[in-house]
Amino acid sequence: MTGLDCVVIGYHAGDFDDYRLMCEQAGPDSPEWQIYRKEHLVLDGRPMPWLEAFSRLRNRATGRNDRYHVGEVFNLAALYLTNHLRRQGYSAEPVSLFGAEQEELAGLLSRRPRMVAITTTFYVTILPVVQIVEFVRKHAPDTHIVVGGPLIDNLCLNGITDELQDMFFAMGADTYVQESQGEQTLADLCAALTAGTSVEKVPNVIHCPDDTWVLTRRRPEANDLDACAIDWSRFSSRQIGATAQTRTARSCAFKCAFCDYPSRAGALTTASVDTVRRELRTLADKGVRNVVFVDDTFNVPPKRFKELCRMMIEEDLGLRWYSYLRCSNARDEETFDLAAESGCAGVFLGIESGDTQVLQNMNKLAQDSQYRTGIQRLKERGVTTFASLIVGFPGENERTVANTVDFLNETAPDFWRAQAWWGNERSPVYRNKELYGIKGAGYSWEHFTMDSREAAAHCDAMFDAVTESTWLPLYDFDFWSLPYLAGKNVTAAALKPLLDTTQRLMRERDAAAPDTTRLAALEREFADAVAALDAEPAKYRY
Repeated sequence: MTGLDCVVIGYHAGDFDDYRLMCEQAGPDSPEWQIYRKEHLVLDGRPMPWLEAFSRLRNRATGRNDRYHVGEVFNLAALYLTNHLRRQGYSAEPVSLFGAEQEELAGLLSRRPRMVAITTTFYVTILPVVQIVEFVRKHAPDTHIVVGGPLIDNLCLNGITDELQDMFFAMGADTYVQESQGEQTLADLCAALTAGTSVEKVPNVIHCPDDTWVLTRRRPEANDLDACAIDWSRFSSRQIGATAQTRTARSCAFKCAFCDYPSRAGALTTASVDTVRRELRTLADKGVRNVVFVDDTFNVPPKRFKELCRMMIEEDLGLRWYSYLRCSNARDEETFDLAAESGCAGVFLGIESGDTQVLQNMNKLAQDSQYRTGIQRLKERGVTTFASLIVGFPGENERTVANTVDFLNETAPDFWRAQAWWGNERSPVYRNKELYGIKGAGYSWEHFTMDSREAAAHCDAMFDAVTESTWLPLYDFDFWSLPYLAGKNVTAAALKPLLDTTQRLMRERDAAAPDTTRLAALEREFADAVAALDAEPAKYRY
């Protein structure tokens, strides 16, 4: 008899050296290589992500063995699925970060769970899944393994092709879920396994009855967000930590030309303000200090956003919050006042471009003036701003990139990051391939005005040209590390000089003829600054 119905595994960061090799193989002029060079540091001769270098330098100063990682903020997909199973009467336990929690996972697998569910929210290759499946097979060979999430959805774009048949066998799971939500499918699969009935009667499941992977009947899910809200009281304070993610909506109200999320997720669906109120009360009781709302457009609809802010002001729970925010929908001073008063500490701004024509091509429905006003209003109220940019979208050229550089230097958001456009063949812009002359996809593309290697070169040039805002690394960092580190007593204000030093260090390191004396001095400056922080210990260890 099993004492556990399901273990839900969140995120697997993978091996950084594998990632480095993949970027090297893409070539020295590729977007992959450009991104890699601007998101790692070298410590003791070994390339590593920014937070790993931070961790190891902290440990030299403190004598501890801390591993700081944004995965310490519990993986939201794992929590949602665990919560849903528990609500339906099944015993389930979540694991947030595979690479850091293997001992805990092995302990759960020793209980021979009926099923292990692997989420794939941030994966673009099958390698992380393969590694998790191998671990589970070693420790619980008879457990049913199911894989679902965006990776599976994306792989099934063109149906179950011969290539995909091979990928399913390579991943090694027993079943796969093809459904953008998937909560109820997982519960139905758990019910079938518990009853000993065939999984072929469970909708949205890809299984392999006769050496061929086939999909059961499709039944799109429309899960009620109020009914699916997380009961945080069922999770321990140690699991949740000082910073927690939650959501108040599903999907996005907009149809940007580079994004296929709305078409996959369906119409925008929101939870009630009272549901959010209950969640925040429980999180505050659990000791949470920072809340990350993962909604793609937290301030849409604007009326509801104001209601949420007023609710948080009324509750006065002492929470600071972070979210995505659309400046084009923050239309009056009251919106910014309510956001700041309710505890808004930082926002992710999907600016994408500082050029009007490129914004029109992207169908962003936003004007340059709205971005400028929004950033100014947020900065006036002490809200940390991060601007995310795409370089190379159809219509981009040298002039439009220069306009984006001017925009960043004139508006001076606290942090910024630019990446070459990733050509998503499911996104709306690909319906106009002929209009823009688009050929290729991913990070290997060209169109009438630019190609992917030119976009990578422009990103490198922007790294030097943007002087009034601070660059953020990407690998295991990005904007979402700001609320995580705030939970460790490392504020955005304390991080900014460290990241400024990082940018100068990378610039010197990647120069055609690096000044080794200056590089060594910058490395010492960075190490001293990291050691001087009053950071709380990490949950994970090396």
